[in-house]
Amino acid sequence: MRYYILLLALALVGGFVSGKSVFAQEEDWVSKPVVCGTIQRITEIAETKGLELIYAGRGFANSANFEEPMSVFVFLGINPKTKEWALTEVSNDNEGCIIGYGTGFTIDEDTMKKLVKPTT
Repeated sequence: MRYYILLLALALVGGFVSGKSVFAQEEDWVSKPVVCGTIQRITEIAETKGLELIYAGRGFANSANFEEPMSVFVFLGINPKTKEWALTEVSNDNEGCIIGYGTGFTIDEDTMKKLVKPTT
């Protein structure tokens, strides 16, 4: 804990001296390969992997193909047995992209309880 406080103090002093936060970094927009296809094909891939949908959200995505961010839906599917997962982004034009995938995940029970609390 002492080192954490020291780090924060140094960051604060560094920010005053330089006018910039030590933690502030310029972001770099990069292109990386993602697998895209029709929603039907993306669904087939998810089904063959035995992925179960555990999260869906609405958001925005940036693309080199468009000047403005586009509206998308993002889905997280997991296979509890094999521990495989995939993060899929679906646009309004019947196209989906697997923007991340892997093996191994944990589900924190306390965090999940917070997410499913009644909101009213």
